[in-house]
Amino acid sequence: MSVTAKLETLDIPTYGLGAPEKNPLFFEKRVYQGSCGKVYPVPFIDKVYQDTPPQPVSYRSARLENDFIRLVMLPEIGGRIFLGQDKKNDDYDFFYRQDVIKPALVGLAGPWISGGVEFNWPQHHRPGTYLPADVTIEDEGEGVFTVWMSEHDPLNRLKGMHGIRLRPGSSLIELRGRLYNRTPHAHTFLWWANVAARVHEKYQSFFPADVHYVADHAVRAMSSFPIAENDYYGVDYAARPGTNDLRRYSNIPVPTSYMVCQTADHFFGGYDEDAGGGFIHVANRHVAPGKKQWTWGDDEFGRAWDRELTDENGPYVELMAGVFTDNQPDFSYLHPYETKTFSQFWWPYQKLGPVQQATKDLALRLDVAGDRHIDLGVAGSRSFKRLRLLLQHGNQNIFESEISVAPDEVWQCGEDLHFQGENAAELFCQIVDLETDNVMLEHRPPEPTKLARDREQATEPPMPEEIDSNDELYFTGEHLAQYRHPTRGPELYWQEAIKRDSKDARCHLALGKQELMRGKLSAAEEHFRTSILRLTSRHPNPETGEAHYHLGLTLRYQDHGAEAYGYFYKATWNYAWRAVSFHELACLDLKNGDHETALEHLNQSLETNATSNKTIVVKALALHSLDRSEEALVILNDLLAADPLDHGAIVIKVFIESGELQLPASSRNDAQTALDLAFDLADCGHTAEAIRLLRAHLANDTEPVEVPNPLERTPMVHYALAWLEYRQGDESASSLHEARACSPDFLFPSRIHECCALEWAVQQPGNDRNAGYALGNYYYDKKRHEHAIHVWEVAAKAASDLATIHRNLGIAYWNSRGDGEAARQSYERALSMDESDSRLIAEYVQLRGKLGDSAAERLQFLEEHQDLVLERDDATVELATLYNQTGQPEKARELLTSRSFHPWEGGEGKVLRQYTEAHLQLGRLALDQLAAKEALDHFELAIQTPDNLGEKYHPLQAKADVTYWQAMAMKTLGHDDEAQRRFELAASESGDFQSMAVTEFSELTYYKALSLHQLGRADEARNVLEAMHAYATEEQSVPATIDYFATSLPNLLVFEEDLDIEKQKMLDGLIKLAEQGLRQI
Repeated sequence: MSVTAKLETLDIPTYGLGAPEKNPLFFEKRVYQGSCGKVYPVPFIDKVYQDTPPQPVSYRSARLENDFIRLVMLPEIGGRIFLGQDKKNDDYDFFYRQDVIKPALVGLAGPWISGGVEFNWPQHHRPGTYLPADVTIEDEGEGVFTVWMSEHDPLNRLKGMHGIRLRPGSSLIELRGRLYNRTPHAHTFLWWANVAARVHEKYQSFFPADVHYVADHAVRAMSSFPIAENDYYGVDYAARPGTNDLRRYSNIPVPTSYMVCQTADHFFGGYDEDAGGGFIHVANRHVAPGKKQWTWGDDEFGRAWDRELTDENGPYVELMAGVFTDNQPDFSYLHPYETKTFSQFWWPYQKLGPVQQATKDLALRLDVAGDRHIDLGVAGSRSFKRLRLLLQHGNQNIFESEISVAPDEVWQCGEDLHFQGENAAELFCQIVDLETDNVMLEHRPPEPTKLARDREQATEPPMPEEIDSNDELYFTGEHLAQYRHPTRGPELYWQEAIKRDSKDARCHLALGKQELMRGKLSAAEEHFRTSILRLTSRHPNPETGEAHYHLGLTLRYQDHGAEAYGYFYKATWNYAWRAVSFHELACLDLKNGDHETALEHLNQSLETNATSNKTIVVKALALHSLDRSEEALVILNDLLAADPLDHGAIVIKVFIESGELQLPASSRNDAQTALDLAFDLADCGHTAEAIRLLRAHLANDTEPVEVPNPLERTPMVHYALAWLEYRQGDESASSLHEARACSPDFLFPSRIHECCALEWAVQQPGNDRNAGYALGNYYYDKKRHEHAIHVWEVAAKAASDLATIHRNLGIAYWNSRGDGEAARQSYERALSMDESDSRLIAEYVQLRGKLGDSAAERLQFLEEHQDLVLERDDATVELATLYNQTGQPEKARELLTSRSFHPWEGGEGKVLRQYTEAHLQLGRLALDQLAAKEALDHFELAIQTPDNLGEKYHPLQAKADVTYWQAMAMKTLGHDDEAQRRFELAASESGDFQSMAVTEFSELTYYKALSLHQLGRADEARNVLEAMHAYATEEQSVPATIDYFATSLPNLLVFEEDLDIEKQKMLDGLIKLAEQGLRQI
């Protein structure tokens, strides 16, 4: 069978989502997957609906199929592989198959689905994981097809494309990646293929045999491997002999990641003993070193997440493969107009069990069992008729045979081979293709005594004032910037270096780049000029042209083209900056109408960087302007052969051929793509063409997709059009009027060009609420808080009918100025203008808590808006919290059992705690009324959380409070033996698990001490309470900080917290509990 490749619709039962959030969300300190969790400008979705049955939705899908495997892709949901089946193994799903689309709140911008293969870039999880990707199918000839899917990353506008390639007669799936930085700025990225596999007790992942240790996120912790003989994720695996093999999902009780730090091999995979099948991943480890496993854990906590993500398909692990990265976070650089390409491979196999060596073509099982029996077998991703397999022990041949394999034909040794030696590292296996004499695979088990760790556990960098050298200050700041650290800014380190050396070239350059990316062009220019002064203080020709390039770029944004020209030219003297600087020179030449010189500069740029899509497109425009259109079409066709989804190339090709200017069908007429291409055209002097393109976008409908995509249309197109018309010398009033008349919903600009357009717009005559609102959004996202406040205040005065402006001001007044009363007044104005926005209700009650309003006052406010409160999980949990705090636990219990809740990954525990607290309060009331049986029922229910809460307690969560009260009820009922057992259980707890981290002391420590006291162990109880008191007292003098290595902190959302105040409240509570307990004993 040849390969079948087609685009088709696929009906999949799908659960509902809430509407995208029209309010911009500025998550400045949100920790997500260990790095920055900012989501702006992507509209946020924080509601999923799973109470009603899923409804069929027709998604656009792509199918690839041959004799051996079947693949289905979903371009509309981030370009993921949805289905991967081994047709020769009873259609075994070697990639986890979903029968439903059931989004949960795991993604960067909200919804995320499990299963299949997700392609995560430029950070984890993919920002566009629930946004559509462009798609096309390439017929390569000879029966080979590739499904290409591409996007302009919604955060930084980088172009990421992946192709799924299938050929006849082979079970090998090739993933071809092509990453292109289509911007003039360097960006950092990581790239992980997130493969899901269905798991159970008989599923095992496998890694190369030389992998003897693994690391957690950011290398913050390590474990031996595959047998964990240490504490990892709070689990004492050394105390679990026989169930501490980390390759088996069933041995891991808690959510756990581990990543390979070093190996000499290029493969890993997973195998299902029940299905007799699995898959192998192969990639060049020098480019693709990342090998990772993730699981929710085989316990109630993990199973609750399974229910959130699927109906019937069960648990899964993720076996992730990283390119240009081996950890999360672990970012590499993608320089301006740079392209990186790579391939990865997967293939399914049958019967062998986990393998010990693998390539794209063959996999070898060579395992020495405890009884010294040698298990020997070979699988192939394609047919091999004549292979010679040789197995040696030292210099002695112990087995040799001619064998054949195929994707549906596994070879397994039928002889009873036994290893006579002591060390399996003395074995050697070689497989040769006798038809070509090529060595296809070799394997020698590693010598365990020679394995040594080459990676150290990561440490938190010192604060700037604690670092001695400017060199270390610079590189620490670079690390924080490169890894997008969410809670510690690199500027602190560079600014400290400049305090010590006011002309430090590297730190001024770094700060200049930061300011440039924030649209602070004058400040950036000053830093770059200072850097150049130092770089050229002894000689005019520095080693690097980076500062000259960036000064030229900054001047170009300010329309100082003539001065920029000289700096770009100087930057070309340095090879690293030659290509991008010649590109920028050519753009300035085209603006000046000098097409011949532009072509010369473009050719020089392409001599250095032949794979810059944008440079090729600009060259085609230059050739067309010189009446050399046939040459232009040749280079565009060559580009489209390499990247069939480069929309700029498609647009200009059609323009040269027909004179038409409009977005191609493959772009779905998406507004964000239109803006990208229009700004590209304007940058190279083709402003008239940019205007035509934007007008064509506005004149045509967008192609609908089945996922929310509110940015596919935006008023920003009208503002860009007006600005470009103005720059072109055309009449712009009509476009500006259209922009001002648009709804401001989802007006979330993020590009420097958009900043320039909006700064122009707010200076034009007449009131422009939309421009001021949008410009404030841009400024605030770029941490230009005071600038944002200013333009929002002006916009509010111009037209005070937009609630979101006042809501934004409320956030800014609190977070930036610490002005609580101004924040309160802004939220009250916002609420007076829009009484239907449930987010405003949720945020305002949070603010009132920070302002010190009483629980009773906040409760009254929420009850007055209860219909809106019940629309949101967070507001409903806050209402339950206030019921508990005001002594109304029955109302809290009724509320929490009346609806379904859906947690954020990493934010689990809030709803559980209130459910438990309600039952504890009800139980204590019953106990006070001598209704011990009723009390016991409540105490039992306190920990038996219902499924509607959407989550279960983490296995490490302390339960001393619940267990203590259960014991007290048992004691009152006269069940002394059972009471004794539960007191002992509570007394035996050590530590707690709060905010997704293990902590030594918590309020539950108090109940441990009370339980010890009930057991007659007063001295131990006293010791526990004194230790808690000493800990809390000592910690009072330690400034509060966010855990440097935190992986997920979804709590830190809209409003800044005073960490010291929050910590002091917590410590005061521990001290009071300790003192209360000591008085009781």
